[in-house]
Amino acid sequence: MGFRIKSSLRLFVVVLMIRGLGWTQDYASSRITVFVNDSVGVKHSVLRHAEKEAGRLLRPAGIEIEWRNCAETSECRRPPRSNEFVLHIVAKGRARSDFVFGEAFLGPDGKGKYADVFFDQLRREANNVDVGQLLGAVTAHELGHLFLGSHSHSLMGIMQPLWGVESLRRISMGSLTFVAEEERSMRSRLRSETTAATSLGDAAGLGLQ
Repeated sequence: MGFRIKSSLRLFVVVLMIRGLGWTQDYASSRITVFVNDSVGVKHSVLRHAEKEAGRLLRPAGIEIEWRNCAETSECRRPPRSNEFVLHIVAKGRARSDFVFGEAFLGPDGKGKYADVFFDQLRREANNVDVGQLLGAVTAHELGHLFLGSHSHSLMGIMQPLWGVESLRRISMGSLTFVAEEERSMRSRLRSETTAATSLGDAAGLGLQ
């Protein structure tokens, strides 16, 4: 036994197909490269864990990351392209507080390509949080500044400027994430940007409460 789709239903199905194609385009992944300049000598296993965790946190925003070690490539010597960013792992930052874990450098236009992570400071405060997992969360936070632009701290989620005991507990559980609006903004911004002008002006950081 067969059936026929009435014209009105057929139109409805076509509309759904068009919307489905639009949905797929909207959630298409943005593929970026992050060059990691490790000045500390972080253990390979810790660094891989951090990269995996940062990638997991950013994947819901449609961001797929290729990690490149600056010790293994000469590409770090040139300015980053539109889909490239640089993460520098240093022992200590120039922040006024030892409880600041990282800093993203943004120009007056709210754009940037470079972020620092302060490894000794975050390792000292890790406590019950795996160091690699905390390094990944801090990395995702600082990359979030580069992807979201100026004034991107939030009252909740991973983009909070200060992480208290509860935030660290949620990091250990893998449940401190970006909020939906941040994911949409990062997805839209990365997809629409086609140029890469690097300018070190403003700075946005992360600390411990």
